[in-house]
Amino acid sequence: MQIAAANPQYVRREEVPRPVMDKEKEIYRAQARDAKKPEKVIDKIVEGKLEKFYGETCLLEQPFVKDPDLTIQDLLNGLIGKLGEKIEIRRFTRYQVGEGIAKS
Repeated sequence: MQIAAANPQYVRREEVPRPVMDKEKEIYRAQARDAKKPEKVIDKIVEGKLEKFYGETCLLEQPFVKDPDLTIQDLLNGLIGKLGEKIEIRRFTRYQVGEGIAKS
């Protein structure tokens, strides 16, 4: 349900490819410069926006759809404590209705 609702692209932030991160940083840096922010705070702004990017695109950092106060990592940690077993999310697949069908 989380995958369908939130459409994550990666499981964890370490899986985000370097070119994607570099492109995002360039975009955020340009936005800060366009907003006439001082150079000394631009790096902090970029880091904050990157954290938000990770929260939107990385499954383990997304808010749980049934309880937005919990992240998926928090939920997973709770289950690990409850069950006493190591649980790890390594991958996922998301299917979308109509995906791959050629439109005429």
